[in-house]
Amino acid sequence: MIHNIVFFLFLLTSTQVRSFTSSRSVSHKPFVVTTLFAKKKKVSSSTIAVNKLAYRNYEILETLECGISLVGTEVKSIRDGKMNIRDGFVKPTNNCKGLTLHNVHIGKHSHSAAYFNHEERRVRPLLVHRGEALRLKQKMEQKNLEIVPVKAYFNNQNRIKFEIALAKRKNLEDKRDSIMAREAKRDANRMIKNFRM
Repeated sequence: MIHNIVFFLFLLTSTQVRSFTSSRSVSHKPFVVTTLFAKKKKVSSSTIAVNKLAYRNYEILETLECGISLVGTEVKSIRDGKMNIRDGFVKPTNNCKGLTLHNVHIGKHSHSAAYFNHEERRVRPLLVHRGEALRLKQKMEQKNLEIVPVKAYFNNQNRIKFEIALAKRKNLEDKRDSIMAREAKRDANRMIKNFRM
């Protein structure tokens, strides 16, 4: 009996669409049969937080994607949208085996007890290769650069990733130049748009 039911479901799912219309009424829509064992949809990469202040105060020279080591309540809080990377910065560890993320605020999870909750601004280790960490540390020391978090997002495997950037701090003249270039580009686009009409 069970084999017959499974075989019947297999026949239905192999054709995907069956139309069961009666001879009396023609206006019925076809009956759609969905598969029982459908593949899971991949979660498209979605942005959690963007550090707009980093783009304003720094000149981004190089970016790198890295993972981060989190506890369970931190992940739940991030999914609730309680993350702020605006004041964050990255430092290499003392033995230069890795990088650590400092001063990033992840709010406490509302549905867990105080004992199980995390510290909001704790130092979190980033998951990078030792060679990458050493290379970034050497560039920081040689050229007087800084490493800042630029973006946090979920990747296709639904894991939290950080995009960190090797950046040079802008002085006041650089900020004015970037503002003038942005306004000139905006004016040029506006003129092109009005000219087309």
